[in-house]
Amino acid sequence: MSCNSTSGKDILIKSGKVINPVSQKEFISDIYISKGIVKEIKKDIEASDNKIGSSKDVTVIDASGYLVCPGFIDMHVHLRDPGDEDEETIESGAAAAIRGGITTVACMPNTKPPIDSEHLVKYIIEKSRVTNCEVLPVAAMTKGIRGKNICELGILAESGAVAFSDDGRCVMDSKLMYEIMKYSNQFGLPLILHEEDYNFSEFGLVNEGYYSSILGLDGISSLSDEVIIARDIMLAKKTKAKIHITHVSSKGSLDLIRKAKEGGINITCDVTPHHLFFNDSCLETFNTNFKVKPPIRSEEDRKAIILGIKEGVIDAVASDHAPHLDIEKNTTFKEASFGVIGMETLFKACFTKLFKEEKIKLSKVISLFTNSPAEILKIDAGLIKVGKKADIVVIDPNRVSKIKKEEFVSKSCNSPFIGEELSGEIIYTISNGKLVFNNKLK
Repeated sequence: MSCNSTSGKDILIKSGKVINPVSQKEFISDIYISKGIVKEIKKDIEASDNKIGSSKDVTVIDASGYLVCPGFIDMHVHLRDPGDEDEETIESGAAAAIRGGITTVACMPNTKPPIDSEHLVKYIIEKSRVTNCEVLPVAAMTKGIRGKNICELGILAESGAVAFSDDGRCVMDSKLMYEIMKYSNQFGLPLILHEEDYNFSEFGLVNEGYYSSILGLDGISSLSDEVIIARDIMLAKKTKAKIHITHVSSKGSLDLIRKAKEGGINITCDVTPHHLFFNDSCLETFNTNFKVKPPIRSEEDRKAIILGIKEGVIDAVASDHAPHLDIEKNTTFKEASFGVIGMETLFKACFTKLFKEEKIKLSKVISLFTNSPAEILKIDAGLIKVGKKADIVVIDPNRVSKIKKEEFVSKSCNSPFIGEELSGEIIYTISNGKLVFNNKLK
């Protein structure tokens, strides 16, 4: 396994099954990449072709039997930089992303200090330039993400922010949220909303239901999410704001979003792999790697998430990658921190659950972390196309691997998927035209 980039060389991908998530077509083809750009997509391209140049300057990838997809986009990650670099840094987070086939991430602003100023947005952009993954900053909606005073959204947008969010915190003040929505309309960027009514969630640890009762753990009602989602749908209807509900966890939330879409509200949403993969029966082991917010909910909610993907109500899957130190997780369930890592298992979990088990069309699954988040964030990514930057991932769909704690590239290893056997191994990641990850078995 190697993460060294091959700079200066053209790349020729041979005989892979190319997945186009926009047209939903799958076809066998070669792809030729030169100077970071996709130059040709067709069958039978030869490295000795005069148009390509000397074959010694071309890295040839035999993708026979493999899937060839656009580089993945994870629109919700926490890189902990600045402030908690012992948990993750921009560099280590980018390396973990590349290991998971992710070539673009949008990082949340709840750092220390929060990303609520021009110089901090630029800090993220500048520090990410040395990585192999494009890191897009999401700026705070309120100063210090305290939910009191609106940030200078215009300056943050001009500095390079791709969205606004107070993720990690909910803006409880309805009038303030109304003003944020009106203000954000000037810039055309989405508001990524963490929906949580603290009157329902305060002191809660897990989903309120059967398992919280028998395990003696304080519950968090799904109303915690649903009350605020309903509020923000009403505010979005009034303001015409573009809102994105992140880490949706309950059937009730999806019902609200479905009706809002039918009513013409400018709303999108995402779910996490752990919410679509697990239900709250996992809590019987008191494994703190299942302690997240919003909590992993009932089997009814999990099935509703799967249905929401099949029906197109859910627009994207995002990891909500939230690294924590072992000492923050290796403690009592009550004292443990909320959050799990997820970039390195994003594709595998979705491929296993949605494609292999639920039989959802592969191109539809791939669209959940390629062109769909690209459209939400209004970025030029998520598609393999002649003339476009080459962000491409090559996958062995038949390789099954058991997720092991010691194999994570992330600085943290608080994954709920440890011990799970997942299908779909990332073999190569090409980012910005460079081969930056090589996992080919010798």
